Amino acid sequence: MDAENAALDLSALLLPVTGQLLVVPTAVVAEIIKRRELQPPEGAPPWLLGHVKWHQSMVPVLCFEALNGQSVDDEDSGSRIVIIATLDAQSGQHHYALLTRGVPNLLRLTPDDIHQVDGAVPGAAERMKVRVHGQTAAIPDLDYIEKSLFGLEA
Repeated sequence: MDAENAALDLSALLLPVTGQLLVVPTAVVAEIIKRRELQPPEGAPPWLLGHVKWHQSMVPVLCFEALNGQSVDDEDSGSRIVIIATLDAQSGQHHYALLTRGVPNLLRLTPDDIHQVDGAVPGAAERMKVRVHGQTAAIPDLDYIEKSLFGLEA
């Protein structure tokens, strides 16, 4: 691998959620923790599962599938909570979390490793559907997630 291609490498995580994988850059992942008991706040949207205490802060945990308009068979089946650093510091919130249905996998990506799936329609919380190392996955729309979660103007 030459230096030019090495500079284009991206370290990412494949996050298993119900029925698909999400590709998330490791640069936004603060930590992965084991599932903890979650209590949804009264009157919360169905995708807000509750909050976890993390580094002296209460971090909201969301169900990506529900936010994306998909049905979820069992919201209690998640095994890991992935703490994500926010992209928009103006929200006042520095982190939120996604519930995964299994253990995330680390991978290294080059531009040749990821291809947009032609004709695939992304969900509301997805930027695009892609093929990564032979697997279909989605790139989440982190801006949309944060705006939904923190009530910012869309």
